[in-house]
Amino acid sequence: MNKTVLIVFIVLLAIFLLLPIVAQVIRSTSGGEMGGPPPAGPKAAPLLNETNLVGSVWNVKTPEMPIAVSITLGSGGQAVAKVPALFSQIAIQKIGTDTLTGNWSVQGAKLLAKVEFQGKGYEVACDIIGDKIYYQDREIKRVQ
Repeated sequence: MNKTVLIVFIVLLAIFLLLPIVAQVIRSTSGGEMGGPPPAGPKAAPLLNETNLVGSVWNVKTPEMPIAVSITLGSGGQAVAKVPALFSQIAIQKIGTDTLTGNWSVQGAKLLAKVEFQGKGYEVACDIIGDKIYYQDREIKRVQ
C-alpha cells in the first residue's frame, strides 16, 4: 500500500469517527490539536450552548490522524466536516466525498454529535466544562 492511500484512509477514518467530536471543539489558540485534560477539582458550569456554538469552526486532530479536519457547527444543529484542500481530491476518489454532514445538539453539560456514513451511525458525547469542550478528558481546540 502506498503512502497516499494510507494517508487518505487515515484521514477518512478520522472524519467518520471524529465528526461527532465536532461539538467539543472550543477555544483554540493553535493548530487544532487536542489540548490537555480538564483541570482537577470541581467542574465549572457549562457556558456553551446551542446559541453561542453556532458558526464556530474547529480543527479536530488526534494522534490517529495525520491532519486536522475542519468541523463547522451550523444553525439548526447541522455540523459539517471537511477534509483540507490538499487532501480533498484523494478523499473524493477514495470515498466519493471530502465533506460529511451530521447533527449536533447540547443537552445540559453535554455536547452530542451524530453522523451517518455508508449505512453506519456514529455518535459522540462530549463534556462542556465552562467555555471549553472535552472528549475523553481531552480538550478540543476552537479555530473560529
